[in-house]
Amino acid sequence: MPGRGPIFILSIDGGGSRGVIPANVLYHIEHAAHIPVRETFDFFVGVSTGAMVAAYIARDAGSMESLAKNSYSAQNLSKIMDKSIWDKLLGRMQNQPKYDGENKRRYVESLSMGARINDIRDKHLLILAYDFINRELVTFKNNRGHDASYNPLLTEICDAATAAPTLYPSVATSTPKRRWLIDGALTTNDPSLCAITEALAMGHTLEEIHVVSLGTGKPMHDLSQDDSDRIGESSKDWGVVGWLANGLLDHMMSASSCVSAHQCAQLLGERYVRISGELPRKLMQLDNTSDSRISDLQSYSFLWFEEAVEQLDQLVNRVNAARERWASEPGVADDRVF
Repeated sequence: MPGRGPIFILSIDGGGSRGVIPANVLYHIEHAAHIPVRETFDFFVGVSTGAMVAAYIARDAGSMESLAKNSYSAQNLSKIMDKSIWDKLLGRMQNQPKYDGENKRRYVESLSMGARINDIRDKHLLILAYDFINRELVTFKNNRGHDASYNPLLTEICDAATAAPTLYPSVATSTPKRRWLIDGALTTNDPSLCAITEALAMGHTLEEIHVVSLGTGKPMHDLSQDDSDRIGESSKDWGVVGWLANGLLDHMMSASSCVSAHQCAQLLGERYVRISGELPRKLMQLDNTSDSRISDLQSYSFLWFEEAVEQLDQLVNRVNAARERWASEPGVADDRVF
């Protein structure tokens, strides 16, 4: 059965302030590999901090250089994750979100400038959130109905998609049948597989789908057996506070990313490139925005880019060749984008 032609997907994981990594990888893709990101990809999908990156590119809100050097700078991230004096003193002992989310929403507003999701007409966009009351996946996608059928503001979508429990408050949608949403990373932290199934629903065949997936890192296997046993024994006594103090949310995100990456590699083979890697455990925090940590994350982004650039070039060439074959077929219009 014929499909709709090749489609090239860019997928971006969640990871809080570790969004520095995909932002800088994208900068290197454009400036070192000379691959224009928005022109090259047809479909952008993101979850959590990756949702903001996906919306930024699909909306054509600025350059990859501005994304990396301004949006994901230590200064801007510190504004988004601003702490009051009580935040600093009490941390997670407070019985409320760590941050109020106001600066996060202002940042998204400054980039979206009142745009709604269906204002994006030349690219596909998919952003995931989670309805925690009804326990349902929420999919915001332009021009294909479902949860974006009321055409919400990109500000509303990104605010909801990044509302990580314990860090930010939940977000109410503006639709008359109101939903209460939180971070889509609770469904999956790597949205690549969701994008693949969406492309299939749009009429593309599996053989037409190509994916570049940008991760935000996983902890290095650098613990001795004694240290692993000590932590493991201690975990037997962890309750809610203990698990939160030991990164429960990030554990959930890392686990879902591993599953999604494995499934995508099995489904697509050479049509799939995953750019990610291991980080020292001290760099895994979701909300550490210090200058030194952001600088370290930038260094790892270049390292991972260099490791993947040859494979990335091969995939881009494969997509371009597939597009040329599709365009040259008699009587077949280029149906890649709307």
